[in-house]
Amino acid sequence: MFQWLQTFMSVYEERNFTHAAEKNFISQPTVSLHIQKLEETTGSKLFIRNGRNHIIPTESADLLYIRAKQLDSLWETSLNDIQQLQGNTQVTYKIGASQTIAVYILPLILPKLQEQFPNYHFIVAVANSTAIFNRVETHEYQVGLVESPMVAPMITRTIFAYDSLVLAGNMTSDLWLLREAGSGIRAYNDQFFQQENIVPSQKMEIASNETILSILKQGTGKTLLSNLSTHGLPYQNPPTPIVRPLFQIQNNAFPEDALQIALRELLLTTFS
Repeated sequence: MFQWLQTFMSVYEERNFTHAAEKNFISQPTVSLHIQKLEETTGSKLFIRNGRNHIIPTESADLLYIRAKQLDSLWETSLNDIQQLQGNTQVTYKIGASQTIAVYILPLILPKLQEQFPNYHFIVAVANSTAIFNRVETHEYQVGLVESPMVAPMITRTIFAYDSLVLAGNMTSDLWLLREAGSGIRAYNDQFFQQENIVPSQKMEIASNETILSILKQGTGKTLLSNLSTHGLPYQNPPTPIVRPLFQIQNNAFPEDALQIALRELLLTTFS
């Protein structure tokens, strides 16, 4: 059953039976057999073929994927726990952070966290808020730090700080530099446009705060960004102040662990 689920997750992610077979080093007929067995077990169609190679997951597949990722994560956690029982105290722990938090907040927190948990091997992934929500929901990341006020049924959110947003760059420019859809700052940028009745005549979408800042420092374009990242840039406050909460998020299907508690306490004491 576990092998069937591993195959299913690959098919779901690749949207292609051939690619899933290559990824798992098995034949395509074996992939088809695993999916067939799962469909028989669940009594539900999991994929609909759309053209020769592309497939579309059904609603049942969407639900099964989330549960399968949670099981996969629980398996990894169980292996870590068993290794600790045998005297191997090295624990892998994954933290997801959106870009502003990763650049300006985590560097103040991670050394203290490593001090408290010296036997932990931390993996810090930087992504936009939507991606982090998705990976915390599937428990691919044990904890996430995000700037977006998104909600999800399986997610518990705790505010650890507030961040003010400012207008930065060349205010005479018609060019707006925007993060990609799904990022926390993009949601606030779109809200700002609507609130101020702004329809940008020129805009550029860039999935990197660092690249946006580099362009702004050349005197090109303007944007809405965190006041944490305005070093050396001209900026002004928006007509109506914009203050956003910063959240620690975790999957409420899993018991809160000691590191999640310690991380929250460090964030609160450092930034409150």
